[in-house]
Amino acid sequence: MSRRTPLWLPSRRRMLQGLGAGGLGLAGLRSRTLSASDGDAPKRLLILSHCHGWPHDSWKLRPSGLTEGIAGEVDLTNLDPSEWSQPLAPLYGHRDRMIAIDGLSLMTAELDVDGNRHDTGWVHAWTGSWADVSGSDTRSTSPSIDQLVAAHVSPLDRLPSLELSVNAGLETGRPISYAASGARLPVSSTPALAWQRLFGLTANADPLVFRQRDALAWASGQLQTAKSGQGSEARARLSAHQELVQGLADRIEGLAGLECGELPEVPGDLDAFDESFDAYSELVAAAFACDITRVVTLSMGEMPTADFGWDDVTDDVHKGLAHNIYDDPDAHQAMTDYLTRHAGQVARLLDLLAATPDVDGRSLLDNTLVVWGSELADGWHGYRHWNPVLFGGSWAFRQGLYHYWPHDTPSSVLVPSSVSSSGYVDRCGRPHQQLLVSIARAMGVSVDAVGIETVQGQAGDWIDCRGPLEELS
Repeated sequence: MSRRTPLWLPSRRRMLQGLGAGGLGLAGLRSRTLSASDGDAPKRLLILSHCHGWPHDSWKLRPSGLTEGIAGEVDLTNLDPSEWSQPLAPLYGHRDRMIAIDGLSLMTAELDVDGNRHDTGWVHAWTGSWADVSGSDTRSTSPSIDQLVAAHVSPLDRLPSLELSVNAGLETGRPISYAASGARLPVSSTPALAWQRLFGLTANADPLVFRQRDALAWASGQLQTAKSGQGSEARARLSAHQELVQGLADRIEGLAGLECGELPEVPGDLDAFDESFDAYSELVAAAFACDITRVVTLSMGEMPTADFGWDDVTDDVHKGLAHNIYDDPDAHQAMTDYLTRHAGQVARLLDLLAATPDVDGRSLLDNTLVVWGSELADGWHGYRHWNPVLFGGSWAFRQGLYHYWPHDTPSSVLVPSSVSSSGYVDRCGRPHQQLLVSIARAMGVSVDAVGIETVQGQAGDWIDCRGPLEELS
């Protein structure tokens, strides 16, 4: 497959040229409220999630000194490129910021009610909570990790969070973000829609924008008056509505009055996965640099099989390849190539964040925690090996490490007969909720649990899902 110059490079250069004084850095902003003062850069969270998990056997690292079945960690900065696995190889240039985790499972998803394992997996992956399948759309029973963080770090006059999805193959990106009510949050499914949400008010010279703000502020005052003489339940409902109305007014004022220097170009119609991903990457960098939002989720839908060299076999990643990774060596290799392609995309995004200056003289990547995970552990619909990779977060985590923990949690997970004739293994990895707690704490949210706190395994053992992964700090 021939390589070409990515579409985003010219506009990326234009963006970087504007990042000096008065450019896209935070120092160039003028608005009513900014919680980050001059010279102080905010901390940000970026979550990436791809479809169909990891082919663990080709993803994992087992260099000299790391023994199967014995917990250990490896200094990635000292590893030769030849010791890296194929899917992780494109990230070698970011090994000093990298934290690879081998030893978690989506254990609680296995213990949830029967249903679509994709839906159950993506709810548990990013909320740590039980799935609610009582309606037409699978919901969560608590907010996702990005929304917990957004509620803590987002200024009132900015977007609390930005939800994006790259869609180019047969299936769209899986959900990541869930509100406190458990409802799935809508996503911007094209870079053009994301641009409009980020910069539409800033680029809009219509004076009626501020009249809209004034109307909302008036409505907030009316709601305040209406609470007088109401019972406690009615006051609570009116207060909740008033908070939403006032928040929208603040956001209109903050975003409409924002000055970001040279804005990124409005993306055109992009059909290729790589082009869409890179356009989103540029928008994420600009949104972080402008302090429009501090929390972004990017769901990566299926890539066309032609993108990773398997279009001569099938056009269907899901049923043509992912389902067969344990039974067909070619399918396993195809999904390894699939993940390798994603790693290259993530590497380009990290390159951009690392090249974009922040207000404190460091880079956006220095002040951002990037978490790359998936909806499932593998394309067979398994929950056994859930292998997230983190980048950044140096203020909270030790970097440049590969963590390995053997599976000794007493809870069974489903596996194919080629792995176990019984269809199950009776031990799994640590509860992934502990990673969510680590992420929350790194972003300043003081919690001891995200989602499920304790759960009973199939054999009756009580399993504690609380607390962080202590080894990360």
